[in-house]
Amino acid sequence: MLELCPEIRILADKVMPNHHHMVLHVQRTMPRSIKQVVRGYMQGCKEEARRLGFVENLYDGPPFYRVLTHKGQLHVMIEYVKANPERAWQLKQNPNLFSMHRKTEVQGLYFTSMGNHFLLNWPDRQLVEMSRSASENLMEERLQSVLAAAHNGAVTYTAAISNGEKRIARVVREHGFPLVVLLNDGFPAAGSPQERFYKPDGVYFEACSKGRLLLLEPEKSAFENPDVMKATEEALRRKAEMKHFNYTPVPLTSKRYKFVALNEMGRMLTSLIF
Repeated sequence: MLELCPEIRILADKVMPNHHHMVLHVQRTMPRSIKQVVRGYMQGCKEEARRLGFVENLYDGPPFYRVLTHKGQLHVMIEYVKANPERAWQLKQNPNLFSMHRKTEVQGLYFTSMGNHFLLNWPDRQLVEMSRSASENLMEERLQSVLAAAHNGAVTYTAAISNGEKRIARVVREHGFPLVVLLNDGFPAAGSPQERFYKPDGVYFEACSKGRLLLLEPEKSAFENPDVMKATEEALRRKAEMKHFNYTPVPLTSKRYKFVALNEMGRMLTSLIF
C-alpha cells in the first residue's frame, strides 16, 4: 500500500486470522479517495489469497473504514488496534458471551441482545434513571446508593442516556459490578455485512468477556407495545406538567419517545418477579 500510496502513513497495524486492522494517516491530497485505496488494498489481498489456494470465505462486501474527526479519537483507535489480539483470544474463550441473539423475549418484549443472559434472571435489580438537569450533589447521592445496592448483589439496569446515567454506569462497570444496558440503535441491522463481525467496543468488551454485561436493544415491536406506549406517554406528560408545558404527544419514531421508552422498559424489567 505504501509503495502505491506515498501520501499515506500507517500509524497502527494488526493482522488477524480473518481480518486486518490499520490506522492510516493521509498526509496530503491523494488522486484517489481513501475508500478507493482501501478497496484496492482489499482486492489485492483477495487476489493474493486466491493465488495461494485460499478460495473459501473471502469477504466480498464493501470495505469498513472510519474517518476520525474528533479530539481523542486517534489515540483510542490506535489502542483499540493494538489490543485486538487479546480481544480475539477473549472471544475464543467466551464465544457465548459474544453471540448476538435476535428475538430475546423478556416479559413479552423482544430485544436484540449480547452478553450474559443470566443477569436477566437475577432476583435483585435496580434501575438508574436521572434527569439531564440533575445537580452534582444529586448525582453523587444517587451514585452512592446505586453502588451500595450493587455491592449487596443488585444488578444495575440503565439506558445510560443522561450524563448522570452515563457516569453511574461507568462507575458501576469500573467497580466490577454487573450491568444491563438498554440501547437505541446499538447493534448492526439484521443481514448487514457488519452483523457478522460485531462485538462491543472498548470498555464494554472487557465487561462482556467477564460475564458482567448484557446489552439489550429493543425491537420496533417493543416500542409499539401497548404497555410501553402507555407508560411512556404518562412519563412524557408528567415531564411536561413539571415544566408547566402543555403536553403534546410525541411521535413513536422520535428520539425523545425512544429515550423515555427505554427507561420505561427498564422499569418494567427491574420490577419483574421470578
